[in-house]
Amino acid sequence: MIHPFDWRDLALLHRMGNTGLCMDSQLAYTRGRHALQNALLDALTPGRRTFTLIDRPTHPEQGPVFGQVRRRADQPHAQLTFIGPVTALVQPNCIQLLDALSQSAGEDGAHHLIAEVEETSPAFENLRQAGFAIYARQRIWRLADSLQVNPTLLDAASLKDQPEEHRDVVGTMWRREMGSDALAVHNLYLNLVPALVQQVEPPPIHNGRGLVHWDQGEFLGYLYIDRGPRGVWVHPYFHPAAERLDYLLAGFLAQYPRHPSKPLYICVRSYQGGLSESLDRLSFEPFSDQAVMVKRLAVHIRQSAQTPLPVLEGSQPEPTAPFVPIKNHEPATHRT
Repeated sequence: MIHPFDWRDLALLHRMGNTGLCMDSQLAYTRGRHALQNALLDALTPGRRTFTLIDRPTHPEQGPVFGQVRRRADQPHAQLTFIGPVTALVQPNCIQLLDALSQSAGEDGAHHLIAEVEETSPAFENLRQAGFAIYARQRIWRLADSLQVNPTLLDAASLKDQPEEHRDVVGTMWRREMGSDALAVHNLYLNLVPALVQQVEPPPIHNGRGLVHWDQGEFLGYLYIDRGPRGVWVHPYFHPAAERLDYLLAGFLAQYPRHPSKPLYICVRSYQGGLSESLDRLSFEPFSDQAVMVKRLAVHIRQSAQTPLPVLEGSQPEPTAPFVPIKNHEPATHRT
C-alpha cells in the first residue's frame, strides 16, 4: 500500500536511502544521495516541497520501495529525485509508485515531472511504461581531483590562432553575474535551447554564482554554477557565434577556484555537442550519458472567449447619405 512518508518510516528510509537510484544529476553530484535528509530538512526549507512516498506491498516476494519528488514553489516543473532500492526498479509495484509520485506532483501544481537516467539503466524502461518520454540527451563530463590542468598550457591546436597578448590573460574573460545580466541570460536561453525543451525546462535560476562572458558588447556565454559538499556542477550556455571555446573554458578553469576534494562536473546537452571536443582536450573525461525524460502532468485547454464588438453591439448603423422618399417625386411629363 502506497502512503506518504511519516515517522514510522524513519528506520526504513534510513536503511534504504543510500541504496536507491538518484535521477537528479545536479543533486547527486553536488550534495549526494541522502533521501532521508531531504525528506526531513526540505520540510523546513521555504519555497521548496518534497514528496516522499513509501510502498509496503503485501506480497511476500516484493520488498518495500520508496520514491521522492522535489519542487520549488515558483517553478512549473518537479524533479524525480530518488527511487529505491535499486532492486525496486524491476518490481511490478514500481510503476504504481511512479504513478503515485506523478499524481502528488500534479496535485501540488507541477505541470511536468523530469527524470534524468542512463538509457542502459533498468529504470529507463519503467519510466517509459509510466508515461515518460525523452526530451533531450546529455553527457556529464568530469574533471577528477587528480587531474591538474594548467589552462595556459593547452594543446597547441587550441591556442595557435590566438594573439600573443591573449595567452597571458586566460582568466580575465569571465565575471560574476549581476542582476543587469538577467535579460541577456534569458535571451541566450531562448535562442539556444530548442522550443520543445523550453516547454518543460525553465531558464536557469539566478543564484549569484554564475559567470557571464561579454565580447565587444555582445553576450556570448553563461555558466550556471552550483556547489555542494560533493562537487561543483556547471551547466554551460554558449552562443553559436562564440569562438575559441577551448580558450573560454580554459579561462573558466583558471579563474574559478576548485577544492582538491571536489570534482568538477560539466553537463553538456545534445544541442551543445560541440563542447565535447573542447572538454576532451582540457582533460575532462566522459562520466555519464543520460536521457532527460519528462512526463506531462497538465495539458493546455483552449477555450473561445466571447467578446462584444463595441461598433456593432447596442448600436444602429447610420446612413452615410440622406434618403429621399419616393412618394414625394412626381413622374416627369414630356412636352411636344
